[in-house]
Amino acid sequence: MRTVIAVLLLVWGAPVIAVSLALAKVERAGEGESEQQVCDRALQMMTEELHVSLLSVIAATDDYQKRKLAYKQQDRSEFLLRDAYLSQLQEEKPSLQGRRWSGSRCTLRARYEADIDALARRVPIPEKSQASGPQHKDEPPPGIDRKTWQLFSTSRDRASLSQAFSTVSVLRMRISEYYLSSGKWPGSLNDMEIAPEQVVDQRIKRAYMLREGMLKLELAGRLEGHELTTWPVEGGVRGLEWQCSTTVNMGPNGFCEQAE
Repeated sequence: MRTVIAVLLLVWGAPVIAVSLALAKVERAGEGESEQQVCDRALQMMTEELHVSLLSVIAATDDYQKRKLAYKQQDRSEFLLRDAYLSQLQEEKPSLQGRRWSGSRCTLRARYEADIDALARRVPIPEKSQASGPQHKDEPPPGIDRKTWQLFSTSRDRASLSQAFSTVSVLRMRISEYYLSSGKWPGSLNDMEIAPEQVVDQRIKRAYMLREGMLKLELAGRLEGHELTTWPVEGGVRGLEWQCSTTVNMGPNGFCEQAE
């Protein structure tokens, strides 16, 4: 179960709009996940949701509308402008106030305060002399530092991979149940009465079993061409724990090992 509680206080006063947020996040552990893994994911998701909330407030400002008009005049999409803002919001982090582990879920409490006007001005207005031309997916928007853009892209990939983990957690649980009841690993998804097409969605192109409980997923959407592999390791409090590797660039402190 995942829950976000946000209390938004906007203080309107020339020339500053201040925002104050009280945040809470509850994240349930997947099969074989440790407290650290679950709480790290909870904090990551809380931070991503904070950025989306901030962007929705920024979008109501005059500064955002000026940039939106400039992008439109240069045939640049508003989606690119929103990504430009999200790349600049990566350094905005909630201030953690409390963390509690129940054994199966992690609960986080945090606060955040900021000057919305200052955030709205972080994305430069593109100069009229800057020709738009075709925008390569890895090319940063006008005025956005290339390194910052690369870090944002990595963060966005991490978020996409995290979203696929709801399916991964269910499959891990079914694999564990099959092994504990039969004493052997399933040779295919069909062995667990799961049709392969049931797993396919906007984030997963294909999933299939390998040896000794190893599960492989070919990813879809933004992560098309990447793979995720997860496998069980005997031991730990629950008897089975899970590890994973992925070709997705997770950046530092990724929750899966980096694979070539």
